[in-house]
Amino acid sequence: MSKPKILFLAHRIPYPPHKGEKLRAYNLVKGLAERYDVYLGAPVDDPDDWQYRTALDDICAETCIADGRGRSRQRAAVEAIARREPVSFTYFRHRALMDWVRRTTLAHSFDAVMLYSSGTMPYLAAMAGTTCPLIVDFVDVDSEKWRVMGETEGGVKGRIYAREAVMLREAERRLAARADASLFVTENEAALFGRVTGIADRVHAVGNGVDLAMWDGADALPSPYADDGRKRVIFTGAMDYAPNIDAVTWFAREVMPILRARGRSVGFVVAGSNPTAAVQALACADIEVTGRVPDMKPYLLHADLAVAPLHLARGVQNKVLEAMAARLPAIVTATALDGIGARDGEAVTVAETGAEFADAVATLLDDPARAATLAARARRMIEDDYSWTARVEALERVIAAAPTAENRSAA
Repeated sequence: MSKPKILFLAHRIPYPPHKGEKLRAYNLVKGLAERYDVYLGAPVDDPDDWQYRTALDDICAETCIADGRGRSRQRAAVEAIARREPVSFTYFRHRALMDWVRRTTLAHSFDAVMLYSSGTMPYLAAMAGTTCPLIVDFVDVDSEKWRVMGETEGGVKGRIYAREAVMLREAERRLAARADASLFVTENEAALFGRVTGIADRVHAVGNGVDLAMWDGADALPSPYADDGRKRVIFTGAMDYAPNIDAVTWFAREVMPILRARGRSVGFVVAGSNPTAAVQALACADIEVTGRVPDMKPYLLHADLAVAPLHLARGVQNKVLEAMAARLPAIVTATALDGIGARDGEAVTVAETGAEFADAVATLLDDPARAATLAARARRMIEDDYSWTARVEALERVIAAAPTAENRSAA
């Protein structure tokens, strides 16, 4: 018996699943592929990801991975101004992928179309005649992220961010009005979207999960750290992403000096791809900037603590979920806990100021039993509540409840 068909368009290739946006997209595609023939279209903009362009061929019925390497964000910004559209649209629009969407929607009758990220909205123009349910996974309210960044960043860059916020918010509103279901990664993001756009109907929260199987046997991985007697405090994430840059810069400037003044032998590890010049400049005797690593698991497993001092981020922080899965005690801001049911003092430690973070680091390093208890509770929470199977099942229920073309006509 043939499977129903779903067209899944992502703004970036969802592989390798080493950061939040790709991890979510990959696991949704993988889960949907058990019940659907998935037709996946996505561009590659990171040159290092091009080697993975065939990685999803065995999961999907068909893939189109467009080559967007070397594409300039600056040029996209100029084109976006000329087109009077968000920079995100210009940057993620690719002619080869647009042509593939046009051919594929003419050749196949899809049971659903899923857009992953508002940046894929331009591809709707290539779907003439497609009448199946449209599901949009916004993940986060991107326009709000740009609005906050526009307020915190001065000069030309701040004005560009502010423009993107205004343009993208209007696009989000139009896209949600057209969609049969709009998804967000937390209830808070879904509620925020309703407040800023006025659209609350057909809006759902489908959270992120953790693939616990990836941790099987990971304890045997050797330590990547020098045997220098330092305790390791780690932050993980894509290091060309503004909220992550802000977080590690803040920790280096506000927390590390306090720990040094107290005579603490602590090494701060910034582990993640594409560190900007500002992030690389943080490197010193007790701050290590790794750049891209082949496998993040040993960095987490052999660290002593994880920190997520996020102030600008939106949605569920996979870095926190992964630390919890790795049985690594985590110190986080309240912002970093959005959508995660962990409570301060039970499975994680919440801190806000530099002094609070420094105190929390010292307390957990001095009390290994306390740290181990937090880590064990965190791992148990992940095992009980954060399976990807449950998340995919929630998505499938949303798709099943979306109105058919006949129902829309009747309405």
